[in-house]
This record gives sequence, C-alpha cells and structure tokens, in this order.
Amino acid sequence: MDYFHSVTGIPTVAIIAFPLLFLFSFLWISRRNTNSKKTAPEAGGAWPIIGHLHLLAGPQPPHISLANMADKYGRMFTIKLGVHRALVVNNWEIAKECLTINDKAFASRPKVVNMELLGYNNAMIVFAPYGPYWRQVRKCATIELLSTHRLDLFKHVRESEVKTSLEQLYQIWNKKKSTDCDKVLVEMKRWFRDVTLNV
Repeated sequence: MDYFHSVTGIPTVAIIAFPLLFLFSFLWISRRNTNSKKTAPEAGGAWPIIGHLHLLAGPQPPHISLANMADKYGRMFTIKLGVHRALVVNNWEIAKECLTINDKAFASRPKVVNMELLGYNNAMIVFAPYGPYWRQVRKCATIELLSTHRLDLFKHVRESEVKTSLEQLYQIWNKKKSTDCDKVLVEMKRWFRDVTLNV
C-alpha cells in the first residue's frame, strides 16, 4: 500500500512543480527584458562574419559611407566590425556627452584572448583595459618617457640617427651615379622605414 502512495505522489509533485517552474521562468525572462539597457539601432546590410566592413571598404571613403548611413539611421547607430559592435555618433552634442560625461565607459578596450596572451596579461599600455593600472602606466609614460625634458635629453641621439641615415643615402647616390646623369633611383620606402625605426 505504501508503494502505491509513493508512486502516485511523484506525478502530483510534477504536476504542481512544472507550472510553478514555468511561471517563475516566464517572470524572470520578462523582468530581464524590461531591465535591459536600450541600445542604439543597428544599421542594416551587415554580412554574417564581416559585418559592415564591406560598406566601409567600398568606392567611397569611410566617412562618406558613415554619413550616408547617418542620414538613413539617425544621429546615433551601431555597426558591426567583424564580431564587435561599434557605436557611430553623428552629432557634436552626443559626441561631447560620450567623450566628457561618459568618458570612462568609452575609455576601455574589449578583452581579447590573443592580446591577453601576447601582451603579458594585458600589461602593455596599448592593450590594457581602462583602470588604475592603465592610468599609472600612462602617467609613467607621459612624465618619464615623453616629457619635454626627456625628449631634450635624447635629442642628440635623434639628430645622430638622421645624420647617419642621410650619409647612407648620400653614399648610395655617390655609388650609383653615372657621368651622364646625377639622378639615381633609390628605394625610399626602406630608407624611411629605417629612419622611422631608428629615430
């Protein structure tokens, strides 16, 4: 007899628990949807993997493409750049609000696994998210590395590198010039790259 009562009790509990579980999940989902933050509308025309990159790489310059999209979608909208969403603002008042009032929300960078691995757990200033560490590293870079005093201390190094590069260019010209013409063909891309890296 006890076996019969225990078997009939399980469906009764299931009949009562299932509607309660359904009601709880419905209320939870509806509450989450009402509390969710409103986002700017997304522009149409995104492709599955590349998003809106094909529109920005078209025959028109990117700022013209974005201006045309702003005429269609309004002063503020989002586009997909690959898998990431980017906010496009086409109004100076909204841009001022983004960059002054809400600057901390826009200052950080998205966390990317490969930059975390290659950047020593986001220790590099370029990949570090906004926070106390980033502010401290930026302060050190501004005061210690890029200050006017520091740049003046290494001015002789920059001048020496430019002088050496110009001497190398003169040696190449002197070696390749002919008696008929003083014009010489020199690969300047490599020369500018070397000057930029050495200075």
